[in-house]
This record gives sequence, structure tokens and C-alpha cells, in this order.
Amino acid sequence: MNRGKFWVGLGISVAFLAIFFLTSEPQLLLGTLRQADYVFLFPAIGLYLISIFFRALRWNVLLKHIKFIKPIRLYPVVVVGYMANNLLPMRLGEVVRSYYLSEREGVSKVSALMSIFLERVLDALILILLIVFCIPFSPVFGLAEAFEQHHGGLYLLTGIALAFLFFIMFLLLFFAALSPSRAQAIFLFVLKWVPSKFKPLIAQNIAKLIEGLMSLRKLDTMALLFLLSFPVWLCEAGLFVLIGYSFGLNDSYQNLIEMALAMILVTSVANIASSVPGPPGGIGIFEWIAREVLILIPATGIDRTLGTAYVSVVHAALLLPMILFGQLILWLDHISLVRLYRSSRSSMISSDLQADNDDEAHFIKSGDDQK
Repeated sequence: MNRGKFWVGLGISVAFLAIFFLTSEPQLLLGTLRQADYVFLFPAIGLYLISIFFRALRWNVLLKHIKFIKPIRLYPVVVVGYMANNLLPMRLGEVVRSYYLSEREGVSKVSALMSIFLERVLDALILILLIVFCIPFSPVFGLAEAFEQHHGGLYLLTGIALAFLFFIMFLLLFFAALSPSRAQAIFLFVLKWVPSKFKPLIAQNIAKLIEGLMSLRKLDTMALLFLLSFPVWLCEAGLFVLIGYSFGLNDSYQNLIEMALAMILVTSVANIASSVPGPPGGIGIFEWIAREVLILIPATGIDRTLGTAYVSVVHAALLLPMILFGQLILWLDHISLVRLYRSSRSSMISSDLQADNDDEAHFIKSGDDQK
């Protein structure tokens, strides 16, 4: 099964990368990459590292009801998780991150994994809100029409369906947080076909899953989670802007504000598209979607070769620092990614989950008592 996931992820990457690079001029592409001013690359990576700090800060809020962990201690765990996602297919880095957190801080692996899933849903909602924000100021509808003309309506319909799916997911998670006992009952009803000997373990782990959602029970906490999510993505959009200066993209816009709005749009659409489990780091999907959005925004005049060069450097700036930084963290921790992945995988599918230090029966009851 894991070999299958690997080859599926690799196949998706190869297919999209082939489309990405074969639709540009190789000689012009190399010339564009040589002429870029890479001095802007260093502050861009700095902004991305700041965005990771806001992720650690937000994760601190998500985990606070389970255990208070300082953001400075969560930061390396987030980096290692991103490194794993950049190297493993099907977003298996999320499993690695939850296991790594559990080993370092003694938090339930399943609860940590659910908090990461909630984090992903929050990210998708924030990206959708940023796209909506851009509508009055950027030619979003013109972009949609251009995308439909060049690539057909299927991609647009898929994007709309994906946005709707994330919204429904958030509502379901919110319901589970407000009424944990009902949510557990529904889960158990759906899984009633499971053999009886496995039901106690399933019930226990469903409780841990729901525990990872308890931060949604308070409106002020939820507001804080949304508030902390905006700088995460604005910093990443800042990386897009700074690297845009490396390639002279600023000449295609009337002013910095217009360029920033366009880059927020590119950042949002590309990250939503590449959030679906598939190739490591979204390689292939991210490049293709980001470039098509960039060059199809009306009235910019950015050609495909320039867009290809620019997006290639942007994605490298997002992937490589996390891989190197994450490897350094694991090296200082005297552990390899391969061993960490194997340990996390065996932990998630074995009965070792029973050893998590959580009182599940009390959790479900107390969750409803606090309503």
C-alpha cells in the first residue's frame, strides 16, 4: 500500500511537471533564471520562516486544552512536519508531525493528528476568504473566464467543489466539538460493522480525535485561531512578492498594492489546489496552477516562460529551506526521517495507541458537561 502511494504521488508529480516545463521555451527559461536578481530570495525565505512561527503560535492555541506547549517548542516540530510533507507523498508528513510531537511532549498522537487536520481546514477557509477579499480589487472573474477558455470548465468546477468541501468539513468539525458524545455515537454507528473485539479501541481513539477539536468550543478561541491564520498566509504571499521583484514582475503591475493583491490570489489558489493529498510537497500541481493563475490574470502580460521560471524559484524557496532546516533539527535530535516515519506509521496502526496518557471516558462526559 505504501509503495502504491509512493508511485501514485510520483506519477502525479511527473505528469504535472511535464506539462509545466514542456509548455515553456527551455533556452528562454534558462536565460530568465540566469538574469534574475536573487538578492530578494533571502528576505523572502526569512518571511516564510516567520510564517512558520505564526503556525507554531496557532498550534499552541489548538493544543492548549490538551497541554500547554510553548510556541518555541512547537516550532521545530512544525518544521519537521513540513520537511516530511515535502519528501513523502499523500501528506504523510502530518502523521510524522503528530508522532514527533507525541514523543517530545507526551501528547496523544491521535489528538495531535486531529488538531493538524483542523489546522488544514482552517488554512483552506482563510485562503478562500483571501480570494473573496481580492474580488473587488483584482480581476478575479476575468481570471476565471480566462482559465475556463484555456483549460475548460472542469478545473473551475473542481476548485468550487473543493472550497465547498472544506466549508462542510469545518461545520462537521464544529458540530463534533460542540457535542462530542453525539459525534462519537455517530462515528460508532457508521462503524457498527467493525468486529466487536476492535470496538473498545475504536471508541477510545474516536474520543482522542474529538479531543483534538475542543479548541472550537469557545468563540474567542476560534476568533484567535482565524486571526493567527492571516499572518501565516500574508507572510507566504510576501515571499511571492519579493521573489517577484527578483524577476521584474513589478513592471507588469501599476503599483505595489496591485502586485500584492495578485500574489495573494496566486498564493491562495495554488495552495488550495495543492492541499489535496498527492505528490510530495504538491510538486507539479503547485507549479502548474500557480503559473496558470499568474499568467492568466488579465492585463499583466506575463508570458509563460517568465511565469515558469518565477514559480519554479518560488516553490524551491518554499520546499528546500524546510527540508534543510528539518534535517538539521532531526540531526541534533539524533534521529533520521526514515526511522521517524517508520515509527510513526507503526504507532498509528498498532495497539500502542492504547498507551496514550488520556482518560477517554472522562473526556467525553466532561466535554458535554462543559457546554
